[in-house]
Amino acid sequence: MMSFLSAIFCRHLHVGDRLRLYGGYDMEPRWLNGKETLTGKCVAFIKGQNKQPAAVVELDEPISFEGVTGKTVVLELRYVGAFWTKSEVVHVELCNFVPEDKAWKDRAQGVWAESHASYAIL
Repeated sequence: MMSFLSAIFCRHLHVGDRLRLYGGYDMEPRWLNGKETLTGKCVAFIKGQNKQPAAVVELDEPISFEGVTGKTVVLELRYVGAFWTKSEVVHVELCNFVPEDKAWKDRAQGVWAESHASYAIL
Protein backbone atom coordinates (compact mmCIF):
# COMPACT_ATOMS: atom_id res chain seq x y z
CA MET A 1 0.00 0.00 0.00
CA MET A 2 1.32 3.45 -0.91
CA SER A 3 1.90 5.83 1.99
CA PHE A 4 0.29 9.27 2.09
CA LEU A 5 3.66 11.01 1.42
CA SER A 6 4.46 8.66 -1.45
CA ALA A 7 1.08 9.46 -3.02
CA ILE A 8 1.81 13.20 -2.82
CA PHE A 9 5.27 13.00 -4.37
CA CYS A 10 4.32 10.44 -7.02
CA ARG A 11 1.47 12.57 -8.39
CA HIS A 12 1.63 12.71 -12.17
CA LEU A 13 0.79 15.71 -14.34
CA HIS A 14 -2.48 15.25 -16.26
CA VAL A 15 -4.43 17.24 -18.83
CA GLY A 16 -6.68 19.61 -16.87
CA ASP A 17 -4.21 20.16 -14.02
CA ARG A 18 -3.48 23.75 -13.02
CA LEU A 19 0.20 24.68 -12.81
CA ARG A 20 2.40 27.36 -11.35
CA LEU A 21 5.45 28.17 -13.51
CA TYR A 22 8.43 29.96 -11.99
CA GLY A 23 12.18 30.37 -11.90
CA GLY A 24 14.88 30.11 -14.45
CA TYR A 25 18.58 30.27 -15.07
CA ASP A 26 18.82 33.95 -14.04
CA MET A 27 17.84 35.44 -10.68
CA GLU A 28 15.13 37.53 -12.39
CA PRO A 29 14.09 35.47 -15.44
CA ARG A 30 13.07 37.73 -18.34
CA TRP A 31 10.46 35.25 -19.60
CA LEU A 32 8.34 35.90 -16.48
CA ASN A 33 7.86 39.55 -17.53
CA GLY A 34 8.69 40.89 -14.03
CA LYS A 35 6.39 38.45 -12.22
CA GLU A 36 7.45 35.80 -9.72
CA THR A 37 5.13 33.15 -11.15
CA LEU A 38 2.73 32.42 -13.99
CA THR A 39 -0.28 30.13 -13.81
CA GLY A 40 -2.08 28.09 -16.39
CA LYS A 41 -3.67 24.77 -17.25
CA CYS A 42 -2.19 21.71 -18.94
CA VAL A 43 -4.31 21.30 -22.08
CA ALA A 44 -2.45 18.54 -23.95
CA PHE A 45 0.63 16.41 -24.31
CA ILE A 46 2.48 16.26 -27.64
CA LYS A 47 5.52 14.39 -28.87
CA GLY A 48 8.62 15.52 -27.00
CA GLN A 49 12.32 15.63 -27.74
CA ASN A 50 13.12 12.65 -25.55
CA LYS A 51 11.18 9.60 -24.34
CA GLN A 52 8.72 11.75 -22.37
CA PRO A 53 5.99 13.80 -24.08
CA ALA A 54 5.99 17.61 -23.95
CA ALA A 55 3.21 19.36 -22.01
CA VAL A 56 1.18 22.13 -23.64
CA VAL A 57 0.04 24.73 -21.12
CA GLU A 58 -2.44 27.54 -21.70
CA LEU A 59 -1.45 30.47 -19.48
CA ASP A 60 -4.07 32.51 -17.66
CA GLU A 61 -2.63 35.69 -19.22
CA PRO A 62 -0.53 36.24 -22.34
CA ILE A 63 3.18 36.99 -21.97
CA SER A 64 5.63 38.61 -24.36
CA PHE A 65 9.19 37.47 -24.97
CA GLU A 66 11.63 38.13 -27.81
CA GLY A 67 8.92 39.75 -29.96
CA VAL A 68 6.36 36.96 -29.51
CA THR A 69 3.17 37.39 -27.47
CA GLY A 70 1.12 34.34 -26.61
CA LYS A 71 -0.76 32.33 -24.00
CA THR A 72 0.59 28.91 -24.97
CA VAL A 73 3.81 27.40 -23.68
CA VAL A 74 5.30 24.01 -24.43
CA LEU A 75 7.19 22.47 -21.52
CA GLU A 76 9.90 19.86 -22.11
CA LEU A 77 11.45 18.02 -19.19
CA ARG A 78 14.97 19.35 -18.61
CA TYR A 79 16.75 16.22 -17.42
CA VAL A 80 17.07 12.76 -18.93
CA GLY A 81 15.18 10.27 -16.79
CA ALA A 82 12.76 12.89 -15.42
CA PHE A 83 9.01 12.23 -15.36
CA TRP A 84 5.93 14.45 -15.22
CA THR A 85 5.50 14.45 -11.45
CA LYS A 86 4.19 17.04 -8.97
CA SER A 87 7.12 19.38 -9.70
CA GLU A 88 10.05 19.30 -12.12
CA VAL A 89 12.56 21.46 -14.03
CA VAL A 90 11.57 22.24 -17.63
CA HIS A 91 12.47 24.06 -20.82
CA VAL A 92 9.86 26.66 -21.85
CA GLU A 93 8.88 27.46 -25.45
CA LEU A 94 6.44 30.36 -25.94
CA CYS A 95 4.00 29.99 -28.85
CA ASN A 96 1.44 32.33 -30.39
CA PHE A 97 -0.25 29.30 -31.97
CA VAL A 98 -1.41 25.84 -30.90
CA PRO A 99 1.50 23.45 -31.55
CA GLU A 100 0.94 20.27 -33.56
CA ASP A 101 1.40 16.85 -31.99
CA LYS A 102 4.88 16.52 -33.47
CA ALA A 103 8.38 16.67 -32.03
CA TRP A 104 9.90 20.18 -31.87
CA LYS A 105 12.12 19.63 -34.93
CA ASP A 106 9.14 18.54 -37.06
CA ARG A 107 6.62 21.32 -36.28
CA ALA A 108 6.26 25.08 -36.31
CA GLN A 109 8.37 26.43 -33.45
CA GLY A 110 7.77 29.19 -30.96
CA VAL A 111 10.50 31.15 -29.22
CA TRP A 112 12.76 29.38 -26.74
CA ALA A 113 12.15 31.31 -23.53
CA GLU A 114 13.88 29.42 -20.68
CA SER A 115 15.99 26.34 -20.06
CA HIS A 116 15.74 26.06 -16.26
CA ALA A 117 12.16 26.92 -15.26
CA SER A 118 10.14 24.88 -12.79
CA TYR A 119 6.49 23.94 -12.52
CA ALA A 120 4.38 22.76 -9.63
CA ILE A 121 0.90 21.26 -9.82
CA LEU A 122 -1.57 23.41 -7.88
